[in-house]
Amino acid sequence: MTLNARGRRATAVAVTAAVTAAVTALTLLPATAAGYPASAGPWSTATALTGDQGQQSLIDVRTAPDGTAFALWRDKAAGASTWEIRAAVKAAGGDVWSAPDTLLTGVGASAEARLAAAPDGRAVVTWVAGSGTDGSLTALAATWDPKARTWSDPAGLTAHDGLNLSAPQVAAAADGTLTAVWTQGSRALQFDVVSATLAPGAADWSKPKTLGGVTTGSVDDLALAVAPDGAATVVWDAYDFFTGAHAVTTATRTAAGVWSGAAALPGADASVGDVRVTMDARDTTTVLWLDVTDPNTGTGDLKSVTRKTPSAAWGTAQTAAAAVRPSDDSGPLTAPDGDVTYVWTGWSAAAGTPVVQTVTRAAATGTWSQPKTLSTGYVKWQVSASIGGDGTVQVVWPQTPSIDNGDDNSLQWAIRSNGAWSAATAVNGASVPAVPNTDALTGEVAAGPDGRATVVWREAAYAGGGAYTSRLWGRSQTLLAKPVVTQKATLSGTARTGSTLTCSATATGLRVTAAWSWLRDGKAIAGATAKTRKLTADDHAHKVSCRATAANPAGSVVSTSAAVTVAAGPALKPTKAPSVSGTAKVGRKLTANHGTWTPSATSYTYRWLRNGKVITGATRSTYVLAKADKGKKITVKVTARRTAWTNGSATTTAVTVR
Repeated sequence: MTLNARGRRATAVAVTAAVTAAVTALTLLPATAAGYPASAGPWSTATALTGDQGQQSLIDVRTAPDGTAFALWRDKAAGASTWEIRAAVKAAGGDVWSAPDTLLTGVGASAEARLAAAPDGRAVVTWVAGSGTDGSLTALAATWDPKARTWSDPAGLTAHDGLNLSAPQVAAAADGTLTAVWTQGSRALQFDVVSATLAPGAADWSKPKTLGGVTTGSVDDLALAVAPDGAATVVWDAYDFFTGAHAVTTATRTAAGVWSGAAALPGADASVGDVRVTMDARDTTTVLWLDVTDPNTGTGDLKSVTRKTPSAAWGTAQTAAAAVRPSDDSGPLTAPDGDVTYVWTGWSAAAGTPVVQTVTRAAATGTWSQPKTLSTGYVKWQVSASIGGDGTVQVVWPQTPSIDNGDDNSLQWAIRSNGAWSAATAVNGASVPAVPNTDALTGEVAAGPDGRATVVWREAAYAGGGAYTSRLWGRSQTLLAKPVVTQKATLSGTARTGSTLTCSATATGLRVTAAWSWLRDGKAIAGATAKTRKLTADDHAHKVSCRATAANPAGSVVSTSAAVTVAAGPALKPTKAPSVSGTAKVGRKLTANHGTWTPSATSYTYRWLRNGKVITGATRSTYVLAKADKGKKITVKVTARRTAWTNGSATTTAVTVR
């Protein structure tokens, strides 16, 4: 996964979903999102990162490639007049956030600070101290040490004696090398784009290198992408104050560390904005920007251009989405397979409301999908999206059912995995009422190396008199566990030929599927994979058991029932009674008709009777009447036989011999 830093970080609501473990009698659970990451289990219990008496504003949430999560925010204690920059850390695989560390004090409510995470579990927070009026501007960085589990003291990244200095954006290569970019200016309308690196284990940043700049305007939308091999691309919107023209400008560093000169991006005209960049593991670079077509509304076409390598020429510009008005966005998110996804929120003329929409460019075809709307209500102009190391895109945003339901704030959550989007789901439980003078809900989401999400959200509460308090909460998706059998497999029904046995078992888990098999004397019966089995003659006198298998992507568990010995089926029953045919006269032959039976008999035996007593030797289906039979009542007892079933018998109606 390529690490990106952007000039404008989305401030969006973070999810508070509770995906509870389901209980199933080993039947299919309701399907979750298509292609949902195999590792994603239920959400952890929400835990507070702060108290509930002060105020907070979220800056960022990031997850390092090793799974360590970091949260950065501004915090104002109750009764205080200034704010602090604070950070908390959650260990990889854990659910508990550390106590907050204060990195900076005495700042304003909109103080700028930036957060980046490195593959080895480090994190870097950057900010600017000092003043441009006395030439004391300094960019500082505090680094999280994963071994010592502590933040370093702030260290100087660069100093500038001019008027302007922005907080550096930082991104990391796979070997842990950090790249920082920032803007600095010595006078009005003069800005430079500058970069420096910090090698793994080094104490000091490299000497700053100027990549480009402007002398008659400003640098907007500065963005940085670093590929795993260390190649990097920096893009920005170079604005000319006197002409009003914009130029999307790029500078590129090869994996060997050599920077190119700044150059205007081909295909971008003079009216652009919202410049973004991403790189994949193969160094393919994609730049997105908004080609403004209506300056009055900010509506424009979302454009993109791609090159295969840092030294290759840029391709032809494409339209990713037409006539959009983004107010907040994710930046381009690149999956390991090269798919690029962009998520934004903005006004939709068709819907008549702000919406969350997304497009994806398939690496296989190089074409952008049609825009897909993820939201289902009135969006509060915010969205947060992040991509995991497996390519899963996690998205959250705040919305109300409509513009008329401003008190019913909910947090919505959707994911893209294996090429498909889930339906949006309300994940915060009870609706949150609106709060005067602030957003009721804001937050951030970060996807980890296996696609699981970590979220931190800020929930405000009205304190009366136009005031409010707030609190930060955190929650993560736990690692999916294999199912647990809570009721072992058992058999119900009568164990005899022709009867049906039912296998029952209960297991808990997420995304559980059930499989059934039947065993005869401990060996699997071919083709017997239903929950029920009608016992056959092959089962007679054998020990039969069932086996239930509960499985999900984390593994499977098996439960086998106790075996039962299958008895013979019930006695065969006639559906058409046996009868005697022939002339009932001495010397003539009578014939026994065996009738029909259920289940069908496979053989019959006969016993002839005279006045109810057995006639010795008369055991054929025919009988020749003797003198001793004259005047007597003759009947025949027919016995129907079938393997594995109890014999059935019936006696015919008597005939009198004359």
